[in-house]
Parts: sequence; structure tokens; C-alpha cells
Amino acid sequence: MRKHLLDSSISYYSIFFIAKYLPVRLTRLIGKIIVSFVYVFSLKDRQGLAFNLSQALNLPVNDPLIRQTVRRIFMNYGQYMADFFIIPQCSSNRVKKFFSYLKGKEQLEQILAKGKGAILLTAHLGNWEIGGSMLRAMDYPLTLVVMGHNSDSSNTLVNQLRNNKGINITQVNQSPFSGLEILNRLRKNEIIAMSGDKDFFGRGRPIHFFGNQVNFPVGPLALSMASGAPIIPAFVLRQKDGRYFGILEEAIWPGRINHRESRSKYLDHNLNKIARIFEHYIRSYPDQWYCPDPINLPAGTGFHQ
Repeated sequence: MRKHLLDSSISYYSIFFIAKYLPVRLTRLIGKIIVSFVYVFSLKDRQGLAFNLSQALNLPVNDPLIRQTVRRIFMNYGQYMADFFIIPQCSSNRVKKFFSYLKGKEQLEQILAKGKGAILLTAHLGNWEIGGSMLRAMDYPLTLVVMGHNSDSSNTLVNQLRNNKGINITQVNQSPFSGLEILNRLRKNEIIAMSGDKDFFGRGRPIHFFGNQVNFPVGPLALSMASGAPIIPAFVLRQKDGRYFGILEEAIWPGRINHRESRSKYLDHNLNKIARIFEHYIRSYPDQWYCPDPINLPAGTGFHQ
């Protein structure tokens, strides 16, 4: 995970104790105030967000709507940070009050009934971390596939908050056997949640994303083929009332791959299918798209990953 202005032990522990002892509304307000200062000193991130939004919305980078949306992204990120520390410290009953509904729950139940697990694939859109608390509140077994934080102490705090809700963690940048661990989880009929819009390791395949050639990771599709678990594009988005709702799109099932050419076609077809779904939701909720790395450049140069 690359560094950003809030990526420090002091920042993380400060927000943790604010969330622990102050009311939710006040904590969210403080989060927005903090991010307002971050906004002022984050020129590079503002520029990256503006470029990406211009590609997604087909507007000039200096359009007033782009500037307004960039600022809303920062403000929404302030609430995201606050809620990330608030919700894991709440009881299961209180956690449920933060959520409105989960669309596609019936499909998920049917998939898990087959016993092969499920792979939830998301973009850096909405509050993907909070989705873990939503699923655990519904008593689903869940493992998050994540990148470790730069600081050991902040990494420990964040993972402890996840673990407190019964969420398992696999850090793909800290173990060469992470793929085997994920496969074992799927064979136990668990849910794996991971992001699919950034190629962190340079082994992805090029697809068209908002008119740009962008590398998407092939790992999720490879895991799907190896395990038989389907990929479900999934998003957790914020409503105007501050609550969150989840969306599970139609599952993408692995096909039979007989030779290298078929595998290549399968990967290209489904990566482009995933990209179109991501584009649809990003265009629908542009002020919840936390992606300051210019999409036409390698991952690792912006606000949050």
C-alpha cells in the first residue's frame, strides 16, 4: 500500500480513540474537518482524481462539475475513515443500523449452497471495508484479501479491528503462499472479498477502461477457475441518509478451459465484462470513487489504495 497523508500510526490511533469515545455524528464531522485540511495539501491527488473523473464522465478536466466532485470525494472519504473505525467497535445489533439492504442476497445463498465458496470482486468505490462488517453481521464466513499498510503499528490496528468482527485477513504482499490460503478458504465454502481494479504486481492483462488501456489483475479469475467459485461483482455504497447498501451483481461462473487460447479468450472476455460493470457503478456514484492514481498509469501514485 502506498503512503498518503493520513497513513501514519498517529493518524490511525487518533481516529480510533475519537471513534471510541465520541458520538457518531461528531466523529464523522471531525473526519470531514481533517480531510478538508488534507484536501488543501493534496494537489497531486486532486489532479489525479480530476483526470479520472474527466475520463469517466467525458468532461474537460477543468469542468466545474469535476472540481465539485473531487471535493465531494474528499468529504466522503472523511466519513469513510470515521465509519471504518466506528463500525468495528460496535455490537452486531448496532452495526446493522448502519446498513439499509443487500441486493442479491438470495443469489449468494444459492451459490454457497453449492459448496464452492464465492469471490466478491469490487472496485475502489464506496466503502468496501464496511462491506465486511455488513456480511459478518449476517453471519457469513469472510476473508478479506488486502495489501498491508506501510506502518506495522497501523497495520496491526486495522487488522485487529477486522479480526474483532470475525473477518479473516490474507495479505497478498506478505506471503508467497497467499494464493493457496485463499483456495483453502474457498474449499471451506467461505466468501473471499478482494479488489479487482488495480494491478499491484504488474502481472495483469490490458483492457479498455473509460477509454484508456489499463491493466486489470487476473488473479481473481485464476482463483475462480482453480476453485470453481464464481466471481460476484460487489459494491457497498452510501445513501444520502448516511447508511450503506450492498449490491451483488450477477455471478460470473468459471468455464471449462481446454487450451491456452481458450484461457486467453476467457480472461479477456471476463475482464472486459468486469470493467463494464465497474464503469457503470463509477459513473453512477462518481463522488464515491476513491482512485487518485491516474488510471492510465501503474498503481501506486495517488491518495488511497
